[in-house]
Amino acid sequence: MSVWTWLAETARDLREGGHAELADAVARLPQLAADGDAARIATLLPPARRAARDAGAPAWLPAFLDHWPVAARVGDRAEGTVALPDALAQLDNAHPESGRAGCPPAVCAAENALACYATIDGPGYVVDRAALLTRARAHTRPGHPAFPALALAHADTLVDDDRPDEAVAELDARAADVRATGGRVGIDYAFGYVRALRHQDRHADALAALGRIEAAGTAPWPSGPVRSAALRRIRVERARLLAWLARTGRCPVEDAVDALPDLRDADAHPALRPAWAEAAENLAAHGALRNDWRLGVTLTTWSRYCERVGAHRPCLELSLSAARLAAARGARWVAESAVLRAERALARVRRVDDPAGDLAEARAAVGAVPPVVLPVPAADLLALLRTEPPEQVDPERQADLVVAALPYRPDDASLLNALGQVGRTLMLTDVAAEPQWRHVRRMPGDQKAALSLLETLLYDNDTAGVRTLVRTLTDAALITPEPARVR
Repeated sequence: MSVWTWLAETARDLREGGHAELADAVARLPQLAADGDAARIATLLPPARRAARDAGAPAWLPAFLDHWPVAARVGDRAEGTVALPDALAQLDNAHPESGRAGCPPAVCAAENALACYATIDGPGYVVDRAALLTRARAHTRPGHPAFPALALAHADTLVDDDRPDEAVAELDARAADVRATGGRVGIDYAFGYVRALRHQDRHADALAALGRIEAAGTAPWPSGPVRSAALRRIRVERARLLAWLARTGRCPVEDAVDALPDLRDADAHPALRPAWAEAAENLAAHGALRNDWRLGVTLTTWSRYCERVGAHRPCLELSLSAARLAAARGARWVAESAVLRAERALARVRRVDDPAGDLAEARAAVGAVPPVVLPVPAADLLALLRTEPPEQVDPERQADLVVAALPYRPDDASLLNALGQVGRTLMLTDVAAEPQWRHVRRMPGDQKAALSLLETLLYDNDTAGVRTLVRTLTDAALITPEPARVR
């Protein structure tokens, strides 16, 4: 039985038993989780929890309800270390040391922890995931709604352990187990095959597997958010496969360009971003997609999101893409910032062999970018930039010029303000704030510089930075001597 069939039947039974509010929650929460709609989950959850305490409500309902907010975070929202404590707390409650299975029907608490580990650093957490899978699968069997999710998690773990051939065999074996019970193999398995085949460099076979998903139709998925999420994933996976095939000359580049989903899909659903970025980089390398500052802003925004939520390996991969593309278009400051972000991410992952080599290559590409030459003296730069027609403004070029001018005038509040402005445009407020902070700490009485730094911090939602700035300015005011009185 698929999880969606179980959910539909359970919601019907609850409604017939007089628990209409709980029936709505059982039906809606999983759909909202698939869409990553944390805000609506937060609204729906409190009354559902109160209803779950009513007499006659199934005992497993509280744990079931609490599963979905975390599922939204570690699934569509692709959160890493920030969600791990909640995922592990649910796991500890459901899988006590006594070994008794306490998971609610249809889902397993291990699913959220497994997804979280995979997002943080899939290859680095292979051992942890394998141990958790061994423990969780002891409580499931073919036909159980949680069985496919754990089978797919096992296949993903094998892929991350550089064993994609074993992942294909694992999916085959688990599908055979399901068929042996008279059940129907869910088409979700096909996504596992797509990933394993791609890691075997069998992109054409992976594309054929995607075709089989579409040929099977979308009927197995409930209409609404769940079906939309599945279709979004099909589109972005196809784009990633076709972009690589086009780059290697195995399919028409026009097909790959046409397949790239609208940027808004990946922007709204963080789990799709690595695949979209990989497709975009391959198309840009082929000259089929414009590699401009707007693409740079997208990758910077996404990689910084990963850094904030503790998705270390996606942050590393997105930062490397951002660095390579920025170096290719000659955007030195953006490229150097991306390399620094990649270095921070590399320090946080456990397995560094392959990405360390990728980082070295990206660093070399950035180092090969020609140095910035100021067209006028540093004192005259801003006046020159103000004469540029708006339609010709390139924020990355302006940033490089301002950064090149600052060593000549490190305490020029106007230059620092300009860096803050262009940093906000390029979503590099964290990097722009560094020279602003140095100046404010040296000269806390410079109100223009302090206000510019405050704008940068507020734009970045850096509440800790705002508190530090207020404390810095307050402390400076307290120790500033009063001017002597004239007698």
